[in-house]
Amino acid sequence: MKRAIAAAACCLAAPAALAWAPCEQKGLTPPNPIQREVPPYPQAVRATGIEGTVEIALTVLRDGSVGWVRVVTADPRGYFEQAASEGVRRWRFTPALKDGEAVECRLRTRVRFALTDAAATSASVPGGDRPQPLYPPALLQARVEGYAEIEYALDADGSVTEARVLVAMPRGEFEKAALAAVRAWRGPAAAAGEAGRRETRRFDFRLPDSTLAAVPATLLASAPFPMSACERRITGRVVLEVETEASGQVREARILEAEPPGLFDAGALAIARGSRLSPAYRDGLPIPATALLTLRFDPERATCPNRERPDKHLPDRRPPPRVTRHDGRPSSRVESRAALSPDTG
Repeated sequence: MKRAIAAAACCLAAPAALAWAPCEQKGLTPPNPIQREVPPYPQAVRATGIEGTVEIALTVLRDGSVGWVRVVTADPRGYFEQAASEGVRRWRFTPALKDGEAVECRLRTRVRFALTDAAATSASVPGGDRPQPLYPPALLQARVEGYAEIEYALDADGSVTEARVLVAMPRGEFEKAALAAVRAWRGPAAAAGEAGRRETRRFDFRLPDSTLAAVPATLLASAPFPMSACERRITGRVVLEVETEASGQVREARILEAEPPGLFDAGALAIARGSRLSPAYRDGLPIPATALLTLRFDPERATCPNRERPDKHLPDRRPPPRVTRHDGRPSSRVESRAALSPDTG
């Protein structure tokens, strides 16, 4: 009965919303967000593994609070509408202005529900089951979107050590925010008798009203695995800084560090220059950027002499990427650790 009454009230309110001027109308200074957290992924949908977007129409009142809210579209339908509406009602703005006076106006926004770790747009309470970086204010204001991937070790008591950036797009503030969040976080303690472990997390920096429903995946090139590394069973790691076009295609690359020095440099540069990364965005459009890319080299995952192909039965030494409270399955993304084969060019 309550649900039916609420639906009727919403229907009656809809025509009145048309009387509000659009926030983008000429002569109005549009409202600016003060508090605009991404609504949490609904727990009831967790088991489905579904991601989606909801387009919301809303009014910003004279005091900056949100008044009327209505779902315009949802993809898929029936999963995220309530969570989006409830989350948007908690947003706060500086009010729109006309001739220096606060006025009410209406706007549309899009809310994205994703299964990867997301940055917060305002300071969150320390602790919790996951680290949550704060969206760098300058990039939030500039409406730049990107991502960062952090690898770290967890001691038996849950303390974080050896945190380092593996991937960052674009370089700079996103990787700093992600690294600071991981270092300040304390993970769950290991079970009795268990040692520490290594984990990797990817953080997506997405605007609360992001229009990015899907982005191009990272596509890494390949290069021959050094014969000397095959013979001596040497593993390695190369960290590169790359310049990308708006499409994400790498046009320049330089090595920042390599372990061991020199052995995998040529292969790493060949891979980087032939790769296309998932790009950075500004206002929903892909932009050229400088990115950080880490490549791992492992002879156990390459075709070396006396081995016809990489052993598909070897366990993956890297723990699966952890997601937020949304879902327990790995997030969909391309692995950045290269396992190279001499029979690929």
